Formats: sequence, structure tokens, C-alpha cells
Amino acid sequence: MIKIEKSNILQVSNYYADSIVNMKRHLKRDNPYLAYVFNERKFEELVLCPPLSLNKEIASFNERFPYIDYEAGDWSYFKKYMIGQYEKVRKEILHEILDSLNINVCPYCNRQYIFGADNNRKVSAQFDHFYSKSSYPYLALSFYNLIPCCPTCNKAKGEEQIEINPYIEGFQNNGKLTIDSPLNCILKNTDWEIKFESDDRCKKNIQAFALDELYKKHKDYAYEIAMKSIANQKGYYNDLKMSFIDLGVTDEQIDRIIWGNYLDENQLSDRPLSKMTLDIINQLKSLSG
Repeated sequence: MIKIEKSNILQVSNYYADSIVNMKRHLKRDNPYLAYVFNERKFEELVLCPPLSLNKEIASFNERFPYIDYEAGDWSYFKKYMIGQYEKVRKEILHEILDSLNINVCPYCNRQYIFGADNNRKVSAQFDHFYSKSSYPYLALSFYNLIPCCPTCNKAKGEEQIEINPYIEGFQNNGKLTIDSPLNCILKNTDWEIKFESDDRCKKNIQAFALDELYKKHKDYAYEIAMKSIANQKGYYNDLKMSFIDLGVTDEQIDRIIWGNYLDENQLSDRPLSKMTLDIINQLKSLSG
């Protein structure tokens, strides 16, 4: 839903890769899949594989191993080993990664805060594997396959494959939250809902995380946005701006005071419901001309 845009992401991913590559591990020498990941394929490049190239890694693995017996011992051992490596990383490193990225809100739903917590080396937020670690264990440690998210979204998605990786893109204008009947909303009638207008790719994410149903619970918040939009048209913004004129408050800060949220596309990951706020503001602006 929201693109992960952090200026330090390259620095954080390199720190993560250094930590992963330098971990002590004991490999079963005769396992062909482990040999591919840690020897034949340069492991660091796999860990730092760019998000747009993850599907290419899958294609390369399938080309290298076209006939995998998923019931065989070699594959079972490989999968168990890679998932075990991830669990070790999750406990020892991922809380630092989350804190360093400073991602405050779940990028999948934009509804829940997520925070790292160094409490007995545990992480309060969760990490979803964009490509399931059970189906694609060779990507279990790949940085851009690990999506920090809220427990609700992680549980809802499970191993389902979606199309929009937050490290690559968000919904932007391809998936917008709208009030289906602004007039009924403003008049406080009951016959209105919050709905998504989206393309097919966004719909797959919306269905996976049950976003339609979840956002219908935020009608009170949408109503407040509508009321503020009306007040804004009547000069509330200019009145507020004048009251702060001697305090050096910027227009952006005044917007945040009015709407209680960030309206910059690059800051939508800083507070919950920021995308819904921006989408509904733009919808009501377009209706008012």
C-alpha cells in the first residue's frame, strides 16, 4: 500500500548483509541447494538482491534445479536449515534493522504502528517474507524480501503471493480510498462507505490483507476529514496561518495541525491512516472544483 522510502536504506541493507555473511554456520557439504546458495551463487549478492531482481533469482534457481523432489531429504534439510538461519537472524539482528530504517507504520495496511524493541533480543514488529520462506527458502535471508509489517497483516497474508512489493512501489493513484457518497457522509446519513478504487494488482493486495473490511471501520475518521475539508473551504486554513504568523510555522506544519497527519507522499509511512487522509482530501478537492 505504502512504498518504503528511506534515505538510509542502502546503508542499512549493507550493514545487514555484513552481519549475515559473517555469521558462523556449519553447512552440510553434500547438499546441492546449500552449495548453490553459499558457494556456487555469491551469497552476499543473494542477500542484497534488489527487489526488482528477486523474481530473476527465482528463475535462476529453477533453471539450476529444474526437477526438485520436494519430498526428498535434501530439499527438506535445505528448507529447514534456511528457515533456521532466518529465525536466528530475526532474534539477533532484525530489531536493529527495524530501528535503523525508522519505519513507523505498517506499509501493507498503513493502519498500525510498528516499532522495534530490544527486549531480550526480540522484535515487537514482524517481518513478512514477500516470497514465502517455505516455498523459496533460498530467499529467506534476502533483505528486500523481508517486509516489516504489523502482526495483523503478517497473519492475514500467510504464504499468499501478492504483486506489490513495498520496496518497489506503493498503491499511489492505482489504489485510492474514497467516500462513496460524500453528501451522505457530510449529512451524517448512514448510507455511505469507505471504498477502494483500484486496479487489478492493487486488488490482490487489498484482498490478501482484507483492507476493504478493515478500512470500513474508520468511518468516524473519514467523517472528520470531510468536516475539516468544509471548514478549510471557509477560510479556516488562512485564519490558522495568521494565528501562527509570528511563530515561523510552515505551511506543511499547518497542514499537519489541521489534518492530524502527513500529506507528503514521501512521509505516508510516518503515521497511520495517512494515505486515507490524503486520498479523501484529494477526492473532496476535486468535487469542490
